[in-house]
Amino acid sequence: MKKLIITTFTLLLIAPTAIVGQTLHAIIFANTHNSSIGESVAVDFERMGVEMKAMAKSIGYTLKRYNYYGSPENFNHNNLEQVLTNLSCAPNDIVFFYYSGHGSRAMNEKTKFPEMCLFVNDENYYNTSQQLYPLYNVYSRIRQKNPRLTIVIGDLCNKTMEGFYREEESSSKGATILSKGTCDVYKNLFLNVQGGLIAASSEPKETSVCYVVTGNDGKKQQLGGYFTYSFLGVLQHYVSKNQNVSWESLMDNTIAVTRDLTRGKKDDYGNPHPQTPIYKSEIILAQPPSNTTNINTPPQAPTPSNDVTTNQLDDLAYSLSMVCNQNVAKIDRVRNIPKAKKYFDGTSARVQVVGCNNRTIVNTCSAESYLNYLSMATKMDQVVVMDTKTNGSGKVTYMKVHEIHYQ
Repeated sequence: MKKLIITTFTLLLIAPTAIVGQTLHAIIFANTHNSSIGESVAVDFERMGVEMKAMAKSIGYTLKRYNYYGSPENFNHNNLEQVLTNLSCAPNDIVFFYYSGHGSRAMNEKTKFPEMCLFVNDENYYNTSQQLYPLYNVYSRIRQKNPRLTIVIGDLCNKTMEGFYREEESSSKGATILSKGTCDVYKNLFLNVQGGLIAASSEPKETSVCYVVTGNDGKKQQLGGYFTYSFLGVLQHYVSKNQNVSWESLMDNTIAVTRDLTRGKKDDYGNPHPQTPIYKSEIILAQPPSNTTNINTPPQAPTPSNDVTTNQLDDLAYSLSMVCNQNVAKIDRVRNIPKAKKYFDGTSARVQVVGCNNRTIVNTCSAESYLNYLSMATKMDQVVVMDTKTNGSGKVTYMKVHEIHYQ
């Protein structure tokens, strides 16, 4: 994933002050620059980022992101140790930790969950044992911080393997649509419970694989890890149907879909051996905290993350959301267009709008046309910037976005 390098502008955007409530801490470690699986992991990273935005908006929580990906300076054991040590949680906070990358397992592993390999490529080994970290230890340490809910999910040990095409629901091909029903699904999963859950993409001594499909043009497309693909697909199925689901049912269905998609996978002896995710749940029903979950609210200024690129993407997304959100006065939406234009390389900049699946192209147009469209949009909540390309001056020449609407 190309990093965003842009000139920093001071945004004096006109909007009512947002009410800050409880926090959803979204911690992602993704090996996006690995030479063998990096492209697939980048898909997981972008799709999970969109899902975190929808979760936070649906339950009325402030989203605080911690993104560690890319170079060895970002994706490493020291940064994991630092973020776990410094993490501070209020009693009603939620922590969602997600890992996508290679995995391993010690001969004397004490749990059924694997260890994360926190090095980008082989040449980045400086001490292999120090760069491995048990996924279960992450879960235990976050639980000790006493948030109301802890979710730890790992898509590990991704061994590239040819996949096959599975038709997706139409809802994954367009904008994310939030409604009372969809928000109730998220609230049932995140607000009406407490405790923790940890999940990994495969059983002990089992590999996890990447989902690769070949299009009609003969080109291969990366859909991410089978486990992440299945988890997000199952979650969006329930969200799109406005059908409440428990964490246990969500994970059981994710396991079933993952096994079905990988039913052609074989073990070292040539025997059928589909990939089987594992999980442990300590989640119980609880009285939800008192907070406002009205989705029809003005955009909330992004909470700074640990990562400069993430902050720049969030600032750009915020400027676009201040143009499209109907809860910002119409005259102010128009006035915010010039501020957003300053990020772009004039009339040559292009915008590509994609669906939830991160690959269906919904629209392609110039940045100027897109901003005019946003200023006239109805029932649009926010724009999520997923990727950019910039010129030598740091101006955006290409931007990939996903839109979040409401009913």
